[in-house]
Amino acid sequence: MAANNSTPLPPPPRMTADMVLASLLRVCASLFATPAPQESAAIIVNRVSELVRVDRAVLVPLAEKRAILAVTGGGAAAQDSSFADAVEAARDKYGDSQEPLLIPPIPDDDKKASPHLKKVQSAMGGTSILWMPLWLSHDRNILPAHALWLERWRGVPWEMQDAELLRHAALFMGHALLRPKKIISRPVRRFFKWGIAIAILVFLGMPVTSGVMAPAKVVPDHPNYIFAPMDGILKELLVKPGQWVDENAPLFRYDARVLDKRLDEAYRNVASAKAKFVKLEGAAHRDPEARAELSVQKLEVERAEADVKFYAQQQSRAQVHTAKPGVIVLDDPDALIGAALQTGQTVLSVADPSKTKLHLMVAAADVGLLKKDAEVSVRMDSEPLESFSAKITRIGFDIRISENQVPSVMAEAVWTNQTPKAQPGQKGSAKIFGPMTVMGMQLFRKPFIVFRTFIGL
Repeated sequence: MAANNSTPLPPPPRMTADMVLASLLRVCASLFATPAPQESAAIIVNRVSELVRVDRAVLVPLAEKRAILAVTGGGAAAQDSSFADAVEAARDKYGDSQEPLLIPPIPDDDKKASPHLKKVQSAMGGTSILWMPLWLSHDRNILPAHALWLERWRGVPWEMQDAELLRHAALFMGHALLRPKKIISRPVRRFFKWGIAIAILVFLGMPVTSGVMAPAKVVPDHPNYIFAPMDGILKELLVKPGQWVDENAPLFRYDARVLDKRLDEAYRNVASAKAKFVKLEGAAHRDPEARAELSVQKLEVERAEADVKFYAQQQSRAQVHTAKPGVIVLDDPDALIGAALQTGQTVLSVADPSKTKLHLMVAAADVGLLKKDAEVSVRMDSEPLESFSAKITRIGFDIRISENQVPSVMAEAVWTNQTPKAQPGQKGSAKIFGPMTVMGMQLFRKPFIVFRTFIGL
């Protein structure tokens, strides 16, 4: 992620104690008014800036595998990105802390520290990170379940009063995320006559292997994501979806006309500053006033040369290259031409076509049957008579609408015996095998859910 070198905004006016208390009450009231902890998580990361200045807030679960629960602005947070690795490194080191602390800058000679965390600290003109545990009790034996990763950009430091205010708010935030969910009562079961019931129970009690069907899509395994290094307009896309690119191949180019103009102005400023310096240097032997101004003009020359170096560096970023060879993965190339890119925005990805995995959109009603390492039988639409084996490696949390307009949860699976010659983007169907169950549960589980929803119980 490249540094944002725009002109820093003026600091917001200091709030009075009454204003701070009012903001705290509003945020806490919103937290406990939400019906679900997921909504409380979104409120925390998006409204913590009402209490103190925060450029980006990340909610970190301390007892889960995923590193990011919610982030400022909303949207799905990538759990396999460089930023997620930086958050996970901080969680591993500071997850047991019950007090707020400022994550210290990582020295250049520290080879054991996380390079991802160091990259975040050096981005955005210098990032100050405050680790804020959302504590639950004064009892030190009760560990917090969540923590906040709070960033201030452009070298703005954290102050003691900010950390103290957030520490008081952390108790309310921690409890808002751990509220119990509502339990939906089950409908009353129907009774049948004893003679028919015995025969049906024998049949329904037969042991079988449970299984659910889900649409499958082949996706790249650990692709190299290409992020926008700076703000600007994408002028030209130099690659096409599915195209093979070698290492250091050009991918896209920014509209650099503004940068070219600023660089030309910077060169002219250097020439003007040097000319004035030479003039003052010649007059300094006889003019005391010129001698006094000489040192100031020298600094002006150095500043102008620094501007040239900066704009030249920005100009070199106008054309983005790939660091690894692979195939271009891009859904809609036409939408990128002329698009306004923001620093850190994902533009496209480069993937190794020989390394693929599966994304399975499992209906939300079937998620309870999924287990990690469960066996999967996959049939691709291009080869419907041939099946391939895979296993579940990760089960998602967020509910999304699939292409079939069904509320679903995404699960990931990897090939086991052999990797088929399937290109990223190919689709198929997958049968996911679950634990042993009885015939009755396998046959009537979904009709029972529909009936329960119909009668409203």
